[in-house]
Amino acid sequence: MAAALPAEPAPAMSHNPITELTCQLIHYFARFQDRAEEEREHVYTRYGELLHYHNESIVQFGDLSIAASRINWACFCQRRGLQLRHLDQQMIPDEEAVQLILEKSKEWIFPLASVTKLRKERYALRFQRAPIVAHVIGNIMQLGELYGKPQKLEFAPDTTVSLVLHEQFLDVEAPPGNSKEMHKFRARQLFMIVSRLLKYTNMHPVEPEDQTDETLVISIDSNNHARRPTQPDIVDGDPGNPVRQEVRLVCGPVVESHKKAATTLDSLSYMNIRSNDMLLIAMHRHGVRDCPQGEGFQDLMRRLGFAAVIVDLFEVRHSSCASLVSNGLGSSKGANYILYNSARLETLLRTFNGKVETGVYGPLPPLESVDLSTLEEDLDWHLIYGYLLHFPEMIESVLLQFREGHVGVHILVRYIVGLASTFSRYYRNKQILVQHRANLMPVLHARVYLVKAVRQVLNLSLALLGIEPVNYMAKS
Repeated sequence: MAAALPAEPAPAMSHNPITELTCQLIHYFARFQDRAEEEREHVYTRYGELLHYHNESIVQFGDLSIAASRINWACFCQRRGLQLRHLDQQMIPDEEAVQLILEKSKEWIFPLASVTKLRKERYALRFQRAPIVAHVIGNIMQLGELYGKPQKLEFAPDTTVSLVLHEQFLDVEAPPGNSKEMHKFRARQLFMIVSRLLKYTNMHPVEPEDQTDETLVISIDSNNHARRPTQPDIVDGDPGNPVRQEVRLVCGPVVESHKKAATTLDSLSYMNIRSNDMLLIAMHRHGVRDCPQGEGFQDLMRRLGFAAVIVDLFEVRHSSCASLVSNGLGSSKGANYILYNSARLETLLRTFNGKVETGVYGPLPPLESVDLSTLEEDLDWHLIYGYLLHFPEMIESVLLQFREGHVGVHILVRYIVGLASTFSRYYRNKQILVQHRANLMPVLHARVYLVKAVRQVLNLSLALLGIEPVNYMAKS
């Protein structure tokens, strides 16, 4: 075998550890033909089949899998101006190569624990869990609402932007944020979601009257015709005569699920339908009986209904048709899982704090004195590695094709549903508030910090969609 040449340590590329790790891994196998390129920062965002970070089936496929064949890597390198460091047909051909990459990974942001061969010409890479657990829980606790906030986006360095919603999508007769026609309501919600995302990045929103020639103008439009394509428009000037840059984000139509024609339902009627669907689910699946009709309960049902509508409209790409749920049939489990587990997180922490106040538990110790090794089992790892670690990368991927007229709101929705479902599985299989025994207190404290971390990331994600978290679910 031709031993891999030692790769120079790649500099920290991003607040996003997945981006940094990807650079370190790629630079282990390949180098730039132009030495001057070695000094520049590089971000690899589109690498196809080369690398797969897994958040499902982690035990089976590893934390990360990479292409084993030189052919895949050679094609990638050709497009990126890179050169492979050795000539073997397999990227990690033998045990000696395994030991080389394990040793080199000690210099990476997260070191590897093992490398194994999978079927279909792939290698499974597994990380040492302790460094990632400590990094994720520590960063979320330290940064709070700033966790995952992009510091530097390749496509938007210090860009000023102006977000425009055409007046036809504003309905002065409807309550704020609720247009009578569903396609207008969807466009309005996209406008508000994009506005929140812009505030969460280093882009600088400006009012229309403050636009300059360098301002990126983002307009929200809608296509209410089910058979008309919804392609975004990108307007740029030529280098010799630049004009104002403009990106048009198009919302696809909202259609009836049974006939695929534009719906005639207004937004308030549909929200009432989805609120009732959420109530029926709560009654049948979660033990809600004899529901109170007070103001608090009505507000809870309103929030459940709004969450269901947002999931219905944005679980697909915003430029695609969104199908309304009829007769309670559809992906209501997603919205239900999201807010039911939001309430579950709040209840767990409220119960823990109550037991601290009554003396059942002692106060939660500082994070630096908590033994996080109890969070290295598979169920904990699925939450921490599969979702919490990947939150910054997910946020960047939502905005990756911004200038091409696409915002990946559907990626954010699917992330939230996956996180809520994974925590639900964790809750069913792990006792979080364990009995007060001296030998169980390290487990309790570590799991309470994990619950706090999940709540923080879930609430951040919900806030970007405009969904309010839920503090409780009424039960009989």
